[in-house]
Amino acid sequence: MKTKKHLCLMGLLLALLHPTPSLAQVTFYVAADGDKEFIIEGADIKPNSEVELTIAYDSLGFTNPRVSVEQGSVTDINDAITDTLIIKAVQGDFDTQTYHLSFDKKGDRPGRIYSVTGTIAGPDGTVSPTQTLPYASSPDVLLPQPQDEEKAALAETGAAGGSAEQVIPGQSVLQRFKDFKGKKGLKAFTALFNRSPGDRNIQEPTVLLSDGKTLVRIAPALLRDSADTPDIALSDAKLVNLAKEDGRGWVITALPNKGTWDARLIIRTGGKIYELPLVVAPQVKIDNGIAEKNFLAELDRFRTERVAAGTWEGKPNRQVLIEYIFTANYLADSGNASHGKAAEIAIVTN
Repeated sequence: MKTKKHLCLMGLLLALLHPTPSLAQVTFYVAADGDKEFIIEGADIKPNSEVELTIAYDSLGFTNPRVSVEQGSVTDINDAITDTLIIKAVQGDFDTQTYHLSFDKKGDRPGRIYSVTGTIAGPDGTVSPTQTLPYASSPDVLLPQPQDEEKAALAETGAAGGSAEQVIPGQSVLQRFKDFKGKKGLKAFTALFNRSPGDRNIQEPTVLLSDGKTLVRIAPALLRDSADTPDIALSDAKLVNLAKEDGRGWVITALPNKGTWDARLIIRTGGKIYELPLVVAPQVKIDNGIAEKNFLAELDRFRTERVAAGTWEGKPNRQVLIEYIFTANYLADSGNASHGKAAEIAIVTN
């Protein structure tokens, strides 16, 4: 009995003298790489670990976040929460990682990121502690996040960019897909392309497949009664022509970049900047004969093929993006989104 007690005491003493090593803390370093791109680097990450980064950013200055990694793979990007981007990735065979984060800018205001928080789960499920620091070369890369009152003031005045113009973003059809909570199906998805009540903007063709050749014509209601040449810009598209037409006002002819789904017309008028998302999607091959009864089965087959091929990997809300692109191609190929139906499907601004 005494021997057993002695062994227990010796074991306790050895444990105190040689404690179990604690998990090494992983530090993520953040640096700016221009005015809309950032680099996030981490070391001592166990191979094949699951990494989740939560990034708080200024959605008034940045849009369309994208990310890539130098090794391993990005499994999901989610920007459904305003001002928040969640990146999930699987670490490769090395213990270091570099994330390349980029945005599109909105208007003239400078974008900013506020914080980067990492969570790492090893192959055995063990969670490693993390911290985030700015690189010495970018000491101001992580700025304090404004409070709700300050955010409202920035949105109203554009003070963060030194501009007094208010940016008014339009709601894209893709955003409707992100917000959709109903039962999925052909009828439900095609209804998301219908224009909002009171929307008088016209886009022809109403659903454009961005093959790099097809032109789109937009007649914005904002410019219908304008006599002066409008102050406009295009994002992810090139201006081909700007002319005034009887009964329509100013009509913009543009060529969306090949493969885009995020082309936008930007109009500056009356001290405000309006963003009008165009209804565009990459051209893909889908089977003929799609109907309500086989729509979801064909969508699932299309999704499986695209995921296996790595198409659109690393894009935010990839699954929703696939649903949007598939439905857009169905509408364009079936003729249900023809030039003559501009009164039913058009630019969404409400």
